Amino acid sequence: MKSFAFRALGAAMGLCACLGLAGCGSSVPAEAGAAAFTSKAGVDDAVVVAVIDSNVNPYHFDFLAAHMPQHRNADPSDDLPLDQDPGTWLPGHPGAAAFASYTRMNLTLTPDNPHQSTAVLHSRDSKQWRVKISHGTDNKDVNYYWMPGTKVIGHVTFGDGAGALDTWAQSSHGIGTSSVSTGNIYGTCPNCLLVYVHGPSEMADEWVSKQDWIDLQTNSFGSSIVGGYVRDLIYAKSDTDLQRRTIERGQSIFFSGGNGLLNDFSVPHTNLLSSQKGPDWIVTVGAISPTDGSNYTGHGKPADIASVGDGYPSAYGGNGSTTQEEAFGGTSNAAPVVAGIYAEALYRLRSALPGASRMQAGGAIASGPAGCGAANADCALKDGLLTVHELREALFRSARYSGTGWNFGTSLVGEYLTIPLTENAAEMEFLAEGHGSYQGRLQGDAAYNAEVERIVGYVKGDWYQPQDPDQQAWFVADSLCRQGGWGAWDHGYAPLHDAPAPDPTWPVRTWMTEVCPAALAAVVQAEKDLLP
Repeated sequence: MKSFAFRALGAAMGLCACLGLAGCGSSVPAEAGAAAFTSKAGVDDAVVVAVIDSNVNPYHFDFLAAHMPQHRNADPSDDLPLDQDPGTWLPGHPGAAAFASYTRMNLTLTPDNPHQSTAVLHSRDSKQWRVKISHGTDNKDVNYYWMPGTKVIGHVTFGDGAGALDTWAQSSHGIGTSSVSTGNIYGTCPNCLLVYVHGPSEMADEWVSKQDWIDLQTNSFGSSIVGGYVRDLIYAKSDTDLQRRTIERGQSIFFSGGNGLLNDFSVPHTNLLSSQKGPDWIVTVGAISPTDGSNYTGHGKPADIASVGDGYPSAYGGNGSTTQEEAFGGTSNAAPVVAGIYAEALYRLRSALPGASRMQAGGAIASGPAGCGAANADCALKDGLLTVHELREALFRSARYSGTGWNFGTSLVGEYLTIPLTENAAEMEFLAEGHGSYQGRLQGDAAYNAEVERIVGYVKGDWYQPQDPDQQAWFVADSLCRQGGWGAWDHGYAPLHDAPAPDPTWPVRTWMTEVCPAALAAVVQAEKDLLP
């Protein structure tokens, strides 16, 4: 994967000459370069992604403001003012008054040195990191940190009590997820801003859900009764009413589908029993192989959509430098890759629509002149408003199946709920890939841009294809099942279409339509009654 990283660094960042020279950069505190980031043009187009995970490394080029696309192009007028307090320029940001404390972290950044050790930089900034960070249950007692000179406009943490917590790491799972979603080099939304939330937990999810200035959240974890090495994903502690209200307001929630009971893609589990992955309003992401596109036997099913589950280039691991690279994988990779593609499509749509378009109210997430392309006169922008539901539909409808076969495994068994086996290849495909898959930046930027522009084109009415009837019938059944267990809502497939008729050649679809709604409701209630 090295060729990918250095191609991106050379072409997108113009650093080819520098890469051949050891120590070609200098160590400059972020505040010394403040003049480089003073423009406020384009702030209404900004898209903010919350990554909920563990540890952060803002020194990596993936997260430096100087390497964002807006700052690398020839037009300085669209540079975001990332040297300034986000509360003073980002529309909707609540500012210091919303937090228990509000701290600027002046880090030593080296945007011209791709060989610099991030551990050395962290050591130089030890006083900046040696801070008291306390967890809380709402924004009244959350401590907020922002990092000028980086795209990390916010950093908060949740954990087991207050204490001196250094949430930095040279490499971590969270550096992988944040890199592939919002990173400049590897991310599927290099134009996005990042709020990094340390400490995967319900408190973290709920705090993000209440922030109407955050456009989407991506989660690559999952809670279980057993815990440890067993990932049964039997769990019902999420505030599902808050989740639903969050989506209906306009923020999207993405969750990884999980890597199976043993976290190794061997023994599959069902996502239906998890309040983090099962509700109809959550976008649950499965995984496909980077080599042949087949899905992994053991990832969680059913999925709404899928992406690459192995060998994906990221800022995770590597040699510890500001351009370190190592392959990332699992549905932990697939979910943030898809979340970033959604976010990049939103950014491009906001940028293309004149006027102030950054918004999140009543489901609307962008606005502009009414009108559609010739291919679909009834497109999402017909009324001049883009809603979260319409962009989600565009994400789903623009995905494509791998078409190279599926490794289904032998069963999908939950502790209390068993999904029938099937020999129907289409059912296997829908279970594993959902609406289809995205490759992200794995195949290079041309292929990645084509994926994003396909979503944008669907929203604008530049292309349209009727949905495959079998796919639609499948997701109506899936929606009925999920809403039966986790609650009804006015969106998704179930309220919009008739239920498919029983068909023995579609055993899982028939089960989801006729058995699952009542059965899942009973199981979910039992989970709520049994869990502390």
